[in-house]
Amino acid sequence: MKKISLNLQDEIADTLLITLYAKSVETQKKNPLINDQTACELVEKIDYDFSKYKNKKATSVGVALRSTHFDQKVKDFIQLHHYLNHQPIIVFVGCGLDSRIQRIGKSAEHAEFYQLDIAEVIEQRQQLIPAHKNEHFIASSMLSTTWMDQLKETHPIGHFMFVIEGVLMYFNQAQNQQVLTALAERFSGAEIHFDMLNAWMSTKSALHDTVSKTKATFKFGLDDEKDIETWHPKLKHVRTYLFNQFKGWHRMGLMLTTLMSIVPKLKTSSRIVIFKIS
Repeated sequence: MKKISLNLQDEIADTLLITLYAKSVETQKKNPLINDQTACELVEKIDYDFSKYKNKKATSVGVALRSTHFDQKVKDFIQLHHYLNHQPIIVFVGCGLDSRIQRIGKSAEHAEFYQLDIAEVIEQRQQLIPAHKNEHFIASSMLSTTWMDQLKETHPIGHFMFVIEGVLMYFNQAQNQQVLTALAERFSGAEIHFDMLNAWMSTKSALHDTVSKTKATFKFGLDDEKDIETWHPKLKHVRTYLFNQFKGWHRMGLMLTTLMSIVPKLKTSSRIVIFKIS
């Protein structure tokens, strides 16, 4: 089989291959934390040296736990709004080559999906993961507001959920504030689900087991996610999840999970949060 070379030029875009490989690794384990056959197929198709990400247990387990968490939240959102005869609109910001629509199964039939990423990623995605009839691609930086205005115009009565997975840590605070503020100004009632680092971890790219193998670096982290509420009066913190709350987190390894249990900076180094726009 002839392999496909992605030739991604953007340093952040290159990190999508970390999460793709991590999901394929976990899928092939006994009693896997995630079932992502598309990821397995793409890893076989893509011409890339994935060996540098081998045996990186913290990343493969962490990515699987994070992705399955978001999968469930998306299914819950669709189920609720479909039951209420609402129009659920799911926007994946920085989608990379994630195959969430394939993973969530029949739930996907009851929503409209938008996959947003920079042009070079969307170009590859169009070739590798053909769009479903209710799936649309947006080639744009998340920092632009044009795509937001277009979504609002297309779905004036839509109920929006924005999922920003593995993205915000690579942008600085001013950029992230710009994005979340712009969403808050446009999408009343929407939910925003994302993962983030604490301030300590945001300076430790070199210690990360896989990001350290790329040219990307962390640029953003907050010790108190509720500080984001000060960015815009309509941004309301709903809930925070720590990784030690997820079933299967112990698979990261005894040493790391022990440290994450007793060292505050490690315990909150990465977490998943939900915000609601009032």
